[in-house]
Amino acid sequence: MKSRFIIRTVITISIVLLCAGFGIYSFYQLNAVERQQDFNLYELVPADAVAVLETDMADKLVENINQLDCSKDNHFLYVSDLFSYLKKYLSTLTDETPHGLSRQMNKMLISFHEPESTSNQVLYCTLGTKDYELVETFIRKFCSSVFPVKYFDYKGAEIRIYPMSDGRFLSVYLTSDYVAVSFQKRLIEQVIDARISRHSLLDVSSFKRMRNEQHSNVAAKLYLRMRQVDMGMTGDESHLQSSLGNWAEFDIKCNENAIYCSGISQVCDTARTWMNVLQKQQPVSGFGGERLPVTTLFYDSWSMSDVRMVASFASQAASQDTTAFVRSRDEEWLDFLHENVAERGMFCLFLPNDTAQAYPAAVLNIPMKNVKDAERKLRTLVYASPYEKAAPVPPAFSPKYALYPEARRFAQYLLPRNTMLARFTGISGSSYYTFACFYRGDLLLAPDAASISAYIARMERGEVLDGTPFYEEGAGSLSPTYNFVMMADMGELLSQPRSYVRMIPSFFFKHAAFFQHFILSIQFTCTDGVVYPNIVLLYKPLV
Repeated sequence: MKSRFIIRTVITISIVLLCAGFGIYSFYQLNAVERQQDFNLYELVPADAVAVLETDMADKLVENINQLDCSKDNHFLYVSDLFSYLKKYLSTLTDETPHGLSRQMNKMLISFHEPESTSNQVLYCTLGTKDYELVETFIRKFCSSVFPVKYFDYKGAEIRIYPMSDGRFLSVYLTSDYVAVSFQKRLIEQVIDARISRHSLLDVSSFKRMRNEQHSNVAAKLYLRMRQVDMGMTGDESHLQSSLGNWAEFDIKCNENAIYCSGISQVCDTARTWMNVLQKQQPVSGFGGERLPVTTLFYDSWSMSDVRMVASFASQAASQDTTAFVRSRDEEWLDFLHENVAERGMFCLFLPNDTAQAYPAAVLNIPMKNVKDAERKLRTLVYASPYEKAAPVPPAFSPKYALYPEARRFAQYLLPRNTMLARFTGISGSSYYTFACFYRGDLLLAPDAASISAYIARMERGEVLDGTPFYEEGAGSLSPTYNFVMMADMGELLSQPRSYVRMIPSFFFKHAAFFQHFILSIQFTCTDGVVYPNIVLLYKPLV
């Protein structure tokens, strides 16, 4: 055999083997990348999580938050210590990587767990080929060097406990494919349990139905278990708790002066929830700014096409120890509303002209189908009502006509005790006395005569919320047709007596230092068994 042929044969075989080897290596490398791409971080999230924040662009999310006007004014929402640390040190982490975070590391989740705490969360992210060493180096850089790292074996998985410079400890579950960190070791153990047992949040049917795997052009998504929302106070004061049921998905978008959360949730037909009540009401249109005083600091408006259903659910706001007399009046007033209400109820808190008054004026506005017929029926109910023995002393009739002379020509009635005002507003005192007045085709209900007089005076003078900049901007970001809407000037509202703000979830009070700088809007629109919740936070800078 000629040497030239042998050499050519050897070279050919070498090239083939080299290409084959490169092909096999490339196959395994691509396969490893595919495994990383296919790994679903939700397989690590414990099934009892109450909320999950998801982003595919962590660096962009932090950048968007830093560009908010409220951030520039040093107003931040501290609901997650993990996210606060991430936001604080992300620039340092990206400095370690010449080309920024890998696509895998930009995919992050934060799961929230009960009891509610800024440290009861877990942060997860997938890792690229060289991210393991980067994360390990980064964590060590910001941990205390005084105490050594401790290692624990949990069901064959390693948990590392890093001492932090502030005295806390960071629990880390680190693999070549992902990392999970938390300030609570028990939560990392639950993460490992979810991974080993293959029973995670993905196995919760309501979450699995809700989760949208398609990536949208938003900064982040929030999945919220709307299981129970505290609509009132805690402790001995009366409160309303509403089980909303199921999961809701929110797309989060930001611009310089606003945060928008547009959501979607499925209605559970068998659950007795506020969402179920709303979706069975006929939608209403318009926000009623022409019926709101210019000094309004809170209002909500909701459909009452089936007033009996709304009143039945709202009865949770009233005390259960009412007398037989009050219960009988409730039935009478419920029949009255069922016959006469036009379409909606609207409640507002506003600042009156009387600066000496320690609490805001409060008025429930209910449009009537036929105001003359409704007033005749109301008079009959008032004058035909039986005498209540041992009744509490009625409140003094003090409409303050000297301050509000425009209201003098409109008759006001003191109604026999009932819980209607308490049901729909949550502000009535234990006496359950209510003042009523018919004005411009609407029935006005209030806990005192002065509130009605102050309301009428504002309307007669044309001092209404319609046309004001923040109201118009807030309304412009919402759907014009809805089943429920609420708007609040949080800076004014959070300073009011707690008994007047029971319709605001306690979450906003826990983080009042942040929310006091915003106009808050919450809206629910219901269509074909689907609820579309929308939340808008409009920044109101200090002047």
